[in-house]
Amino acid sequence: MAILVIGGTGFIGTRVIRRLTGRGEAVVCMDINPGAASFDDLGKQVRVMRGDVTQFDDVMNAMLSAKPSRVIHLSSFLGSEPAPHVATKLNSVGMDNCFAAARLCQVQRVVYASSIAVSGQQKDYGGLRCYGRGAGALGGGAEV
Repeated sequence: MAILVIGGTGFIGTRVIRRLTGRGEAVVCMDINPGAASFDDLGKQVRVMRGDVTQFDDVMNAMLSAKPSRVIHLSSFLGSEPAPHVATKLNSVGMDNCFAAARLCQVQRVVYASSIAVSGQQKDYGGLRCYGRGAGALGGGAEV
C-alpha cells in the first residue's frame, strides 16, 4: 500500500517523499501545485496528482485513488504571507478534510505537521496584531 503525502511538493514534503522512497515506500503525492517539485528521478515509486486540500472531494478522490495505509498531511501556510482568513481555511478546513477522508477510507495512521503558531505568542500575523496562540491556531485571534 502507498503512503499519501498531502502537500508533498513543498519544502518539507519534498524531503519527506525522498526519505520514504529511500526506504522503498511507494508514495502518492497530492498538491494544489503538482509542478512545484520534480520526482522524475524516482520513477514509478512516486505518483503526483493535483488536488486542493480545502476541497473535500479532492481529498476523498486522492484517498480512494491511492488506497493508502498511511497519510502524511503537510499542507499548510506558515508565516505571515497569506491573509489570516486564507490561512485559516487551508490550515483548519484542510486538516478537517484530511481527517474526515482518512476516517471514511479506514486509513490506519495519519501524521500531520503543526505550525509555529503553537510555539507561543506571535506578535504579527498578516499585518495584524495577534494574541493568544496565534491567528493560525484554533482559539487564536487578531485585532486590527
